[in-house]
Amino acid sequence: MGNVGYLIVKLIRATNIPNKGIGSVDPFVVIEIENCRSVTPVRDNNLEPEWNLTYRFPVHDYHSTLYLSLWDEEDLVSNVLLGRIAIPLFNCNGLKRYILKDAKLEGVGKGELVVETAIFYNPLRAAIRTFTPKEEIILKEPTKFDITLLQRDVKRITAQVEMLQDATEGLDNIIRWRSKPTSFVSMVMFVVIVYYIEIWMVPLALGFTLLWSKLAQSLGMKRSEKWVKISSIRPYYEQNRRRTNESQSTGLTGKLDKMKQLFTTAEGIQAGLDAAAGFLEKINHIGSWTCPFISSLLLCLLGLATVALYFIDLRYIVIFWVLNKFRKFYFKPNLVDNNEMFDLFSRVPSYPEVETYRQFRANKQKQNDVDLTKLTEQLESTKNK
Repeated sequence: MGNVGYLIVKLIRATNIPNKGIGSVDPFVVIEIENCRSVTPVRDNNLEPEWNLTYRFPVHDYHSTLYLSLWDEEDLVSNVLLGRIAIPLFNCNGLKRYILKDAKLEGVGKGELVVETAIFYNPLRAAIRTFTPKEEIILKEPTKFDITLLQRDVKRITAQVEMLQDATEGLDNIIRWRSKPTSFVSMVMFVVIVYYIEIWMVPLALGFTLLWSKLAQSLGMKRSEKWVKISSIRPYYEQNRRRTNESQSTGLTGKLDKMKQLFTTAEGIQAGLDAAAGFLEKINHIGSWTCPFISSLLLCLLGLATVALYFIDLRYIVIFWVLNKFRKFYFKPNLVDNNEMFDLFSRVPSYPEVETYRQFRANKQKQNDVDLTKLTEQLESTKNK
């Protein structure tokens, strides 16, 4: 399958770049999406550089992310990263001013970027590509062990375990008749549901749950996902919890090979914790319509599954699925099989990935802020000429 579409990125200018005091600031921007990368010309000794350059990138996966990094070119030492931003493609829709974040996409960076983006894609191709393995990013740096990331993932796991414990405690209270009216109603509902439920009703109920979540957000009954980061809001695994400063040992107590094994094991634990914590987070993001395309796609699939299970006996579906597996491996013995649902889940961002997409909101309007309305009118008048 070819590209699902293309992305237009118009880099207009950078603003509010701080003066470093000694030496000049020579900014340039690196634009990255998937395995494509473009570098802008350097603007020598300029704290308010303008480029007005337009780039077109092929899009292989609608669930990819656009990265823009602002750098300061240095002659004698390595280039200095001033800040970067991450923009999911489904948020590439118009002219915006982005406050740059730091290298880890967590804190505030140095400067701002004014960028106009637009994405054009084929929804059918994007839907089919969702169920194929993600393209490996060759330019991505390998993940290294970081004690802060390990601590963060432990907190994520702990927070989710506490949520499961709360749910288990609620069920235990119902079974033990701690509240007799609640226990009685729950018992009657359980008997009725188990007696009358059919297998086709399961995806139908999940579909109605997704629809209700979207309707509740539209009516303001439920908080929708905000893509502008507010400093007063902390991650869910930090809320209502006391922050602790764990000490980190820096002594070398073993040989070099043992230390390498330790770090290799720690990296594996870190990756495992991240995957485990991200699983429930991805389910929650599907239900909260953080990724509207995937939630809509899953809603359509649930509808198709409802119809299929209503008219077709489950045993025939299972037989067809198993025979299809036999068919694929009969004609292609060396085929590397994939799980379509896992491929779909891989496109859903976890909480740390969502945090990298959020943009900062300026507290006060500065005098040299860009007037986006006037800038839009200027661009339109230029296009008309």
